[in-house]
Amino acid sequence: MVQLVSGRTQDDKNDSGLINVGYIGESFNNIPDGYQRLVRQKMLGVINQNYYEFFNPIDLEKSHADAMKKVFSEAKDSLTNNLSTLAKATELDYIFLTTMDNISEDTKRVMLKGEVVRYDTKANQLFRHEILSYAEDIDLHIKEIKIKMIDTIPHSIHTIGRNRTYLLAGIAIILAFAIGQSFSELSRYLSSGDGSDADTSPPVQN
Repeated sequence: MVQLVSGRTQDDKNDSGLINVGYIGESFNNIPDGYQRLVRQKMLGVINQNYYEFFNPIDLEKSHADAMKKVFSEAKDSLTNNLSTLAKATELDYIFLTTMDNISEDTKRVMLKGEVVRYDTKANQLFRHEILSYAEDIDLHIKEIKIKMIDTIPHSIHTIGRNRTYLLAGIAIILAFAIGQSFSELSRYLSSGDGSDADTSPPVQN
């Protein structure tokens, strides 16, 4: 199973000053399931950054399935218009998608040919990164995608928005541990005596 990294829900998107980025998935042709999962894992890993709000394809499909299906099913010359429509419906500032074919004649090796597309809602423009390589070399493209298409996305004003729940939970755990340690030390101190009322002051020298 592909492990999806956590993303924001559609109800949380309207926080002022946040940059909203969504990955709507992939279009694959003749690519084995294992490599499909690999590509999705790699794409989720590189797009999900902590300086903007990320929305994963499963959550987006639940609320905008028809619009997403239209993006992948219609002709490429309609891609910008379809992504613009989807961006308005989802309130996303940037949308990513992947299309890939296996063009290898060797059944034991997968040769990926396709592209990763980033749609910029404000500029109404598409940015493309073309891929032509064996599947095992996908990390080389992931590094380029991060530099050219991810690191160039502006940071949200509220950079901890997506992770604030985890941050607060972490603080609570640390505080609980500190308090527990304090009580443990106090308990050991109180139990170190013999429990009697005898005078424990040092003897006075004559």
